[in-house]
Amino acid sequence: MIEIWGKRGEGSSAVPRQPNFRKRRRRMLMKKVVLFGLVISFCLLFLGFVSPSFAAEPVVKWKVQTPWVKAQFQHTNAQIWADNVFKISGGRMKIDLFATDEIVPAFEIFNAVQRGTLDAGHTWSGYVAGKYRAAILFAATPAFFDLLGYWTWMQAGGGKELWQETYGNALKVFPAGMLWAEGGGWANKRIQKLSDFKGLKYRTVLHWGQILTDVGASVVMLPAGEIVPSLQRGTLDAAEFSTPSTDLPLGFHEVAKYWYFPGLHQIAGFVELLVNNKKWEALPADLKEAVLAALRELPHRIPGIAYLSCGMNFCDRSQGFETGLVVRFENRAALEAYGPHPAHQEVVQNVINPIRDQVIAVDYEISGGE
Repeated sequence: MIEIWGKRGEGSSAVPRQPNFRKRRRRMLMKKVVLFGLVISFCLLFLGFVSPSFAAEPVVKWKVQTPWVKAQFQHTNAQIWADNVFKISGGRMKIDLFATDEIVPAFEIFNAVQRGTLDAGHTWSGYVAGKYRAAILFAATPAFFDLLGYWTWMQAGGGKELWQETYGNALKVFPAGMLWAEGGGWANKRIQKLSDFKGLKYRTVLHWGQILTDVGASVVMLPAGEIVPSLQRGTLDAAEFSTPSTDLPLGFHEVAKYWYFPGLHQIAGFVELLVNNKKWEALPADLKEAVLAALRELPHRIPGIAYLSCGMNFCDRSQGFETGLVVRFENRAALEAYGPHPAHQEVVQNVINPIRDQVIAVDYEISGGE
């Protein structure tokens, strides 16, 4: 190829060409592309290090146990709470839930939470009433509030604060759902009057156990998983545990001849969440709120549907009883024995009467002193 070089103004109109012009242009373009790619890569890498990512945050895990077997609705509700904590926290907190005896015995949950063997326990305050006598106020107090009254007292009448005061600095405690009125118990011997309790090997708890002891029963306290086998073996004559929705899945109706109702010993009650102090203080504020928000949702679950379904099929299941007989307690005789009992009078004088007086004072103030 012959290239002609001319000078401007000397009769030549040709434009001079550089021999490697296109190659140099291509190389410059490639350099820009590579440089742009490096800049983008660096930006993405930088953003990956500094941008917040919940998935990258460590997940807080709690080890929690209940005193109930998995078939009980109380354990089901604890699982609902655990699942909701995970959802509300956006996956940043996970509850590993265990049933009775999987880590510690049912009646040792309080101590296990206090010393840190468990991070928390979803349990019932009646199991520590021997150590904390006032705990019966939150578990099941005969002749106390009905369901709505109990809830109102707990949330707005100082119940929560009194509960924490009862346990002091041992651990944190929060209401974790409610219990409905219970049945009077299951038996393999017919009970028609108070004297029929004499000599019975009877499983129950709290004040009702004290009263039955006074009328001659031999009272024992057993965890849920041991009651039905004891009735089956004959080491128990009768047992009170909970409502039909709890008792039926455990098989009470398969080993007992009689079911009695209503239960005078528990009109309503609460279950509790116990939390180790250090574990609670270590939670950031938003995860504390996730735990509490999941607890506040539980009363909507406990569980109208479960009680209704168990009530509907109770009649069908009762046909399998050996006698097919359901007997009602003679309420008047039981109440006459219960009313003056020292255990009940202690609650009346120290709890029921002060609350009654407070309600009367509020009514008087609202009515303008009339």
